[in-house]
Amino acid sequence: MNDRELEKRLRALREPEPSPELGARLQRGIPDTVQQPESMRRPGRFWTMPKFAAVAAGTLATTITVWLIAGFTLGLFGTPVVADVLAPVAAATDRIEAVHVVLRMLTRKGEDFSYVNLDGEPQRVEAWVEWPGGPGEPGRARMDKIDRIYTFDGTGTVFYHPGRNEAYRGRGRGIELDLFWPAAWVRYLRNVPDDAIEVVEHYENGGKAWLLLRQKGAPVEGLGPSFLGDFDRETEVEWDTDTHLLTGLKRWVYHEGQRVLFSEIETIEYVESVDDTIFDLDLPEDVRWGGVKEASVDLLALGPREAALRLFEAARDGDREALELFCGSPSMVDWLLDEAHRPTEILFVGEPFGGGGRYPGVYVPYRVRFGKDAAVKEFNLALRNDNDQRRWVFDGGI
Repeated sequence: MNDRELEKRLRALREPEPSPELGARLQRGIPDTVQQPESMRRPGRFWTMPKFAAVAAGTLATTITVWLIAGFTLGLFGTPVVADVLAPVAAATDRIEAVHVVLRMLTRKGEDFSYVNLDGEPQRVEAWVEWPGGPGEPGRARMDKIDRIYTFDGTGTVFYHPGRNEAYRGRGRGIELDLFWPAAWVRYLRNVPDDAIEVVEHYENGGKAWLLLRQKGAPVEGLGPSFLGDFDRETEVEWDTDTHLLTGLKRWVYHEGQRVLFSEIETIEYVESVDDTIFDLDLPEDVRWGGVKEASVDLLALGPREAALRLFEAARDGDREALELFCGSPSMVDWLLDEAHRPTEILFVGEPFGGGGRYPGVYVPYRVRFGKDAAVKEFNLALRNDNDQRRWVFDGGI
């Protein structure tokens, strides 16, 4: 007899109801921390946060029945172990060869996919991923959002920014495929330590199952939260109880007491392979190619503060050749060298501090006068060194 059949039989049992007096005493004994707010109750779904009134109930068969049902649903009278609950989902998604997924994400132009744009509107993000099948098989991927297109055809990477008409080439994948891979989402949640993740809900209805999880954000030094991993957040996973394939994923972040939807799956399609034409980019003839240029040995040894200072000095002095060594974006180089925007006075460049979430760089605080108006801007320059030369280059913040 499986768990579902046992639960069905237990639910069918009919035992005498406890007296009103006993029921009232049990209700008063329920700790506030385990009572579900009325606003979160959903009809037709089975809750896995039962009221623990049974401690004082003696040996009533009704109480025993409730505890048995809760025990089999939760996993031995406790909060369900995420790894166990998601085990069949992980096994099913691990067998998938390719996926086409469309998401709505609260991200922003010019930022990585995991950036949380609290003041913006959701953007459509579409991805096609063929997962590597084994050693020597790199897989293939394409991700599109309003300001960028990323493709990896199995040999090399191309990033294209339509608004700037700029493109960048790279070796290898250049991006983590698991950002858009269902099995990786499930695997991540299963690997979070039990004391770092909280099960809020777990229920089944009509051939679907849901699991709602809560996590604390990672501390961010010197800045407020910017990327998904920086925020306190909740994740809802939905799957089909017959195939165990993931069918939905929603992520919320908490900010200043508000619960904000960051991303959700609009559609997800599991396929055997992706058409080759998806990975071919038809770029304009006048596209400008950017990227990190080869530099001398002395530049390789610069730390992020020194690199930031050199970038501002090169822009102030109008030295395009030097500026291009620290800024791989042709349009940004043009902007910094334009008299309307060029730095006129470098007032302060501070010590770097770490990024957050998945961001592979650091931030360097600065105060600089820019342009003809000589307006002072005080902000943080973003630098990263995950390029082939492992040296610090511009990534945003101006």
